[in-house]
Amino acid sequence: MKVFIYNVDGLTTPVEVELGLPFKFRCTEEECGREIVIEGIVRLASEEEFTRTIEDTIAENSDFKKIREITAKMLIFEGKVNGREVRLPVESFDDFAKRFLDEVLVLR
Repeated sequence: MKVFIYNVDGLTTPVEVELGLPFKFRCTEEECGREIVIEGIVRLASEEEFTRTIEDTIAENSDFKKIREITAKMLIFEGKVNGREVRLPVESFDDFAKRFLDEVLVLR
């Protein structure tokens, strides 16, 4: 499944994962502007845990306020980013596209 992990060292990072299985992803300085190593799992979360993860992310980096609009699958990443333990919100590419298209349709 292709997903976006939000606030990976301040970035939205696209990765391919299998739900519930450990993975490791490396983004080079040339690709991401800085070296980023992500290792952990993406899993389903309860609504309460997902909401808490989103609010914690926004408290750390207010640039991510738009992720409050995520209403589809409640996914989170648990693991390490550059060796630092994190829990971050995740959105599938499909859910992102649906959310984006709904916004576009409303504007018309």
